[in-house]
Amino acid sequence: MVHSASFRWTLALLIAVSLCAGCGSSGSSKIKPASYVKSVCSAISPLERDVVTRSSALNNSTATNAARAKKTLQGFLTAVEKDSDHALSRIRAAGTPDISNGKAVAGTIVKAFTELRDAMRTASSKATSLPTDSASSFKTAAQALGAGVRGSLNNIDASGLSNPDLERAAAKETACQNLNS
Repeated sequence: MVHSASFRWTLALLIAVSLCAGCGSSGSSKIKPASYVKSVCSAISPLERDVVTRSSALNNSTATNAARAKKTLQGFLTAVEKDSDHALSRIRAAGTPDISNGKAVAGTIVKAFTELRDAMRTASSKATSLPTDSASSFKTAAQALGAGVRGSLNNIDASGLSNPDLERAAAKETACQNLNS
């Protein structure tokens, strides 16, 4: 109840994740677009699934007080930060797609996921300072934190992620089709 409104920003996270479907990563090896998107979508899929699962659990939990709600929120943010860091590592390891401007596309997706991870890291850190003296003060601060996260996610530059070769490969790749399902 106290915390459910403050977690609506997770939808923004899912949007950011879905924007990256079929996009690339950085690395020195050039690989076929199909292999590349499979690697990237396979990196994104667990993050998306875990965010959805954790968000649902978070929204369905009932905090008896602000301290408990804060602890639950901190756990959620820490888990999403770790998941996004893991996805980022896997995206970096995907290599460079053998497409026009493949290195730039790969760099853009790495940058976007770095910004996502950093936004979660910042939110996790800020959550430690949320007040627990009253439910209303917690709710107000948690909503402000959520607004800050939404702002950070909205500022992630998704331009440069679109590439027809990768989009075609992603349309055929099961790991990519399962995103946003």
